[in-house]
Amino acid sequence: MANDHVCVGGIDLDKSMSVRLLNSGGYHETSAKCPYNIREVWEIEYIQSPRPLPHSEGIRVLKTKKTEILKPEFPMVDILKRSNFSFYQGNIHVTFEGKLKCTSNGTFYISGDNVPQNSTCFWICDRNIVRRDYHDKVRYNYNDLSRQWGFSYVGLEENPAQIIPQGTLVRLSLAHWWSPDNSENDERCYLQLSGWY
Repeated sequence: MANDHVCVGGIDLDKSMSVRLLNSGGYHETSAKCPYNIREVWEIEYIQSPRPLPHSEGIRVLKTKKTEILKPEFPMVDILKRSNFSFYQGNIHVTFEGKLKCTSNGTFYISGDNVPQNSTCFWICDRNIVRRDYHDKVRYNYNDLSRQWGFSYVGLEENPAQIIPQGTLVRLSLAHWWSPDNSENDERCYLQLSGWY
């Protein structure tokens, strides 16, 4: 979420593909106007509205109708398997087609010379992910025994968990292309934690 606009991720169960829901004008909804909640099922009429890779999932929502809410006891991983939706398992380095790079301080990113086809993915984490807030921002750390890696949390949970246990289905996303002012680095897409199930 940035500037009160919400990046809403979803799954088109009919096409087994990930989507990012934009309003009919092609923009992210504000948090006040966003009608969607986690685990809701909607019938949506849309047209594709992709941005430069890896942000290929954008869709402009034209018409909607909420149909149901999935009960918590119905595992999300089963929904993915039933709709033949792929997800990653194992070390976090395998996600995003194995194209993640890392800064010297342990932050994951994608660079313009090696871009995956998608900016979102599901991953079953192979280790506990531990909350470590930094400068009033919710962040999580992942330690694969070689070192500790960190990423920002961009979901909507009011009180995010202190520990996301090993074996949890996690949704990861890549932020839009960005470079700090006065930086010698090219623009990058930094890894974010969007949610878990």
